[in-house]
Amino acid sequence: MPDTSLELTPSQINFSIPEDKIRQLRANGAVNPIIGQDRAISALELGLGIRSNGFNIFIMGASGTGRRTVLTALLANYKANVADLQDIAYVYNFARPLEPKAIFLPPASGASFRKNLQVAIESIRKQAQQIAKSEGFAAASKKILASSDAEENQLLTEFETRMATEGFKLIQIKDDESRSMDLVPTLKGKATTFEDLQDLVARGKFPRDKLNALRENYYRSLDQMSELFSAIRDMRRASDKKIRALKAESVAPIIDGELDPIKKHFGASASATEFLAAVREDLISRVSVYSEPFKSPRHKKHFFGRYAINLVCENPTDKNYVIQEELPTFANLFGSIENSGTNEDIAINGHLRLRAGAIHRASGGFLVLRLQDILLEEGAWPYLKRVLQSGKIEIQIPPTGNHVPSILKPQSLPAKLKVVVIGGEHSYDFLYQEDPDFQKLFKVCAEFDSIMPRTDENMAKYIAFIEDISKKQSTLPFDDSGLARIIAHAARLSEYRSMLTTRFTLISDLITEADYQARKMRESSISATVVSRTIEHRRYLQRLPEEKYADMIRCREILLDVTGTMIGKMNGLAVHDRGYHAFGIPVAVTAQAAPGDTGVINIERESGLSGEIYDKAHLIIQGLLQRKFAKDIPLALSASICFEQSYTEVDGDSASCAEFFALASAIGKIPLRQDIAVTGSLNQLGDVQPVGGVPEKIEGFFDTCSILGLTGSQGVIIPRRNLDNMLPSDRLQQAIEDGLFHIWAIDTVDEGFEILTGIAAAEFERRVSSVLNEYYDRMQKLHK
Repeated sequence: MPDTSLELTPSQINFSIPEDKIRQLRANGAVNPIIGQDRAISALELGLGIRSNGFNIFIMGASGTGRRTVLTALLANYKANVADLQDIAYVYNFARPLEPKAIFLPPASGASFRKNLQVAIESIRKQAQQIAKSEGFAAASKKILASSDAEENQLLTEFETRMATEGFKLIQIKDDESRSMDLVPTLKGKATTFEDLQDLVARGKFPRDKLNALRENYYRSLDQMSELFSAIRDMRRASDKKIRALKAESVAPIIDGELDPIKKHFGASASATEFLAAVREDLISRVSVYSEPFKSPRHKKHFFGRYAINLVCENPTDKNYVIQEELPTFANLFGSIENSGTNEDIAINGHLRLRAGAIHRASGGFLVLRLQDILLEEGAWPYLKRVLQSGKIEIQIPPTGNHVPSILKPQSLPAKLKVVVIGGEHSYDFLYQEDPDFQKLFKVCAEFDSIMPRTDENMAKYIAFIEDISKKQSTLPFDDSGLARIIAHAARLSEYRSMLTTRFTLISDLITEADYQARKMRESSISATVVSRTIEHRRYLQRLPEEKYADMIRCREILLDVTGTMIGKMNGLAVHDRGYHAFGIPVAVTAQAAPGDTGVINIERESGLSGEIYDKAHLIIQGLLQRKFAKDIPLALSASICFEQSYTEVDGDSASCAEFFALASAIGKIPLRQDIAVTGSLNQLGDVQPVGGVPEKIEGFFDTCSILGLTGSQGVIIPRRNLDNMLPSDRLQQAIEDGLFHIWAIDTVDEGFEILTGIAAAEFERRVSSVLNEYYDRMQKLHK
């Protein structure tokens, strides 16, 4: 008979949270602080407190553990260092228009600078046009033009007189679109042509030598005329220059009067002062352009765009210094350059085509990103690392084949921010190993655990959390039993009796669904009964594959025995995990043994259906078999182990106990109880080691027994080291209390042999060793 001391009592198996404990904790009261993430909080405080380069923060943990909530809470009262803050704007580069310059202004002053300059420019334009229309300016301009015209007329008169003495006349030629001057010969004081003179020469009425001399003089005079008109053009340019200088002289005091107050107010910014000086020089040099009406509003907009300010980074005192970019495309992160139109269009006031990104808005604060999002965006992760390494941000066209490179090259900006990246479990470890730059840039890892100790303090915080969520969602109130049931469920989600899950999203969802069920049941509060019904309803929605499996057991498509005894057969336990729902599956593990020299064949491995951990467990089984039953002789054995009706890959070592029991039974021809299923892994010393999924595995076999018929003797053997994982469902607890199902906990395989066979471990070992010795003797005789 099995050793009854190894069987767990109902009190050892049952798990619940006492209502009086909830009542006591609730009465003491508790605030609702961040729960169960002390290590992560300490790491975050370290990263937030150190301003040195490279101390960016990487948050790692499972979804729903409050990663973003904790970060938001810690940053809620963040105050930026005013010395690090500045407003940044792009302005026109008068020397190199394709390379927009950046100016840096005191925080919260950029908008004022932009507005003041805009008002000043418009005032300068209006006053310049008024000066151009004034009588004084008109009189001075006319005087300059009159002097120039008089000098021009004198030169023309002198040239025309000289040409007349040499036999030429200066005439004006009119074309459709232009006018020009030319020289024609004269005969007896009248204008003629060289063709007419040639005709006279042919008729002997004009000397040929005189015609030739006239031709030579004509070409020489043309050169003189060209020099004359060149001098006239220079005179006109000089006149225009004098008029422009007159305008500049008249407008300069106006420009200074408008710009000097801005210079004085923003004098602390060297870049702003330099830009205003460049604006002054450009306004003076281009006064003739804007002092006259523009041809169209478009021309006016293009011209005055050179003085416009593109404010890309503002830091007001009430700014939110935590920027959480939910759609981190390359443009949304690092800014963009509007690339519509031709390169010629882009070159016009290119500084106004620059658009800021989240990394600019986070200047002086924090940029929060999800790792998965940024890795999906082509080029975003490498460029983010480049920004953090160089400390500079340069607005670029996204590095993809769909974008034409821009001819603009804006001045780079300082990257004064801290980046916080939120990743999943093990993501920091992977990047640390695979990306050499990562470890230099993200020196702080805040790792969020998915479980926390089930202490009174943490349970009190859990109660406060549940009531806070209930209040925010306006749910029905929770009574003590309802709170106790939710905390018990939180322990089951953690897979440890002594722990609670920190995946608070799951708890929040349960609260919402429990409120729905309570209202549907017309309850005035949420009790344990309501919570249990909610959990069962959620399980019902998710357990369709589980029910399909149960149907196959019921129809005997899956061959399982839950009564009697058999040689070389053991019920193992596996878990089918869908991610959001896991359930246990009994599996028939069989073994065959005979004398031979092929050893123990793993049928799963031979058929390519085993994983590496499973293969390792198989080798451990062989080692334990040699140590326990054949210490002094070689194994003369040909055996095989198989997972019956298993057609997908298996991995893990949790079935190694069942496999070892089946193999030893097959060798010793010792029947094993089929009303017991086993889970647990082994080492080469025969110790039974803990495994995962214990609650699901137990309930999986219990459900199978319920389908095929409960006898009152059925049960499961688990590792004693898994006692903290005993979190049975309500229906399983009731069956155990009623004596319909049993659970044994073992530390060694010897204890398992006694339960499964009803004989002492020493006798079991003797019988198996005897058979192996017999196999060895047979093989020795065969080889003689």
